[in-house]
Amino acid sequence: MPKGPFNVPFTTHGTDTIPLNCNITPVPECKVYPALRDGKEVKYVRVKILDAAAVWLRCQQEAQQWVADAKTGKPLTRPDDINRRINAAYAFLWIKDKRFQWAGLAAFASKQVGCGLLHASGMLQAAHDRIVANPDFLDVGSTGEALGAYTMYGKLALGNLSLFLDIYPLHRFYMMRGYEGLKTSLHYRREIKDKVLWPEEAKKRLEFGFPFPEILWGFEALENGNLIRSVEHLARHEQINILQKIIYDDKDTRLALDANQFAWVHRLRGAAEIQLTLSAQCKANGKFTSWLPKLTTVRLWDVNDRMPFALRTAGQFDRLLKGSEKYLIERAIWDIYRGGGVQ
Repeated sequence: MPKGPFNVPFTTHGTDTIPLNCNITPVPECKVYPALRDGKEVKYVRVKILDAAAVWLRCQQEAQQWVADAKTGKPLTRPDDINRRINAAYAFLWIKDKRFQWAGLAAFASKQVGCGLLHASGMLQAAHDRIVANPDFLDVGSTGEALGAYTMYGKLALGNLSLFLDIYPLHRFYMMRGYEGLKTSLHYRREIKDKVLWPEEAKKRLEFGFPFPEILWGFEALENGNLIRSVEHLARHEQINILQKIIYDDKDTRLALDANQFAWVHRLRGAAEIQLTLSAQCKANGKFTSWLPKLTTVRLWDVNDRMPFALRTAGQFDRLLKGSEKYLIERAIWDIYRGGGVQ
């Protein structure tokens, strides 16, 4: 397998073959300790059990490695750097297991977030330049554009990271412990909430590790070979359980999105078109692109408007994977894994 630009943190542990809730060290190899029981001297051993929380912590720490500096181990701070790592991580999940169709689609969706970050950054710079060039003129339009771009830059980064920290470890736990392991252990994930990275802004809106039913529905469908249904369930988890709560319910986010939708429909300066292109680049590309309806009555923050767009794109991705242009999708995912795209 060709190497990507990142140190992929997939590792194997000696405990991987040990069933959950069983002893890690064989009893004959455990140290024996003397003790008294009912006045008589007895011997006992201390047995360390492999509990589900420990496996969850391992999966969570692996996700954190993707978005950390390889030399220092400290979390990356630049949203664009974090985004490229997240894109690559999703792509790598799909490369390792083609059943992970949600992850393959997420590689493109996260890449599109990177495009949004790039657009917002450019908008901020352009507005700043116009304001500096005319310091004596109150440029209300540029000020409004700057505020909207600043809001969206922060919210896009927050949603991108929070979703990744939630859903990447779910895939890794499933890879290691299967559906039955996930089913019996999902509720233990909350036990590690004080030991893992979870953005402060996300903490205000969503409890880490909540065992939403869509998670199990998604992996059960995957286990049964119904990949498109798996994508649909995980997309609902992504959009409704995570992103809606963390970014789309925010008042400032809604105002910024509504302003952009209006500007996009009326072809005003600085508008970002709302689309997802199934390639490694940002530019729209015919049948590889899905658009949100270009109407002022459509609101991206409204789950009833957003979910049809997400599910339509999921269906498009599934059809392309089954068609003659599958190789183009695969090549694009490999490009994203290698750090390409967002340009």
